[in-house]
Amino acid sequence: MWCELQAANSQVSLFQTWQWASLWWRHFGRGKRAQVLCVQSGGEVFGIAPLYASRTGMGTCLRWIGTGISDRLGIVAAPEYERDVAQAVAEWLESQRCADLHQMADGSWMARVTESRGWFTVWQEKCPYVVLPETWEAYIGSLSKKTRFNIGYARRQMQRELGQVEIRTACEQELPEAMEALFHLHTRRWRRRWLPGGFFHPRVRQFHREWAQTACSSGWLRLYLLRVAGAVRAALYVFHYGRRAYYYLGGFDPALARYSMGTVLTAHAIERAIAEGCVVFDFLRGDEPYKYRWRSQAQWHRRACWASGALAWAWRRQVDWESRAWWWLQARLHGKGAE
Repeated sequence: MWCELQAANSQVSLFQTWQWASLWWRHFGRGKRAQVLCVQSGGEVFGIAPLYASRTGMGTCLRWIGTGISDRLGIVAAPEYERDVAQAVAEWLESQRCADLHQMADGSWMARVTESRGWFTVWQEKCPYVVLPETWEAYIGSLSKKTRFNIGYARRQMQRELGQVEIRTACEQELPEAMEALFHLHTRRWRRRWLPGGFFHPRVRQFHREWAQTACSSGWLRLYLLRVAGAVRAALYVFHYGRRAYYYLGGFDPALARYSMGTVLTAHAIERAIAEGCVVFDFLRGDEPYKYRWRSQAQWHRRACWASGALAWAWRRQVDWESRAWWWLQARLHGKGAE
């Protein structure tokens, strides 16, 4: 049922799929209670809301399955019933004590319905993305002269000074080694900024080891490796789902920062996305300046919260504080490191 609905709606993101959600639940569902709502009529299911309930300091709260490491979450519904499903889910949630829905794309029916019903909503994060033309030549020609020069110069500089440089997509047999290289390179880069990075927790790393295998088997994984003399010096963790490419995370050797390996690998990933028929290259959440070098637009994600009775004021205050803290952190981070 879930897989049929996700296949029928081109707006469903990779992070709303059964494959991603079920693996997330296996690794992060401990201490939580699954609460997957089915919206049906006449015995036919035309929408689901993948939720879980967990205890918080203010009681039990409902959130999307996938919250934390996922982007673009929400209901999974047949396109013609999205509004009705969103209305039914919001109405049911309002009968509960508390709901806290993260990472909903602005303009999605769930974001629109919760706002119209008076939920406390905040702008959560910007998500830059590139609308791709049909050819690489058309795309590269649309970039600034400086960006085009930097891509070509970085490629030539690596070949001239580093010798044997190879960019390739990791195959299934390489995945264990390639994923460990990704973890290592990503973490090294972030530790230079006194931050843990996206793969700091062992449970997160194990999730991605298994997800990479699942995504590879499904034809969704594009793990790009840049090797110098056989050693992995940069890695880009990308997924293709539907006609959208998702840039999840990357890792690059800080000692070779002057070679702009991130720029070279990102250009390669976009070129491959165009060649494979993708119409969007999605940089996902995070408003880092480097993402805008690629002629990106930005879509906001929203967070919508509901709480009943006296809890409403306290919950709004907590969400407001968390949002302010998050934006302060983003302001501190942006501009202090590129790719």
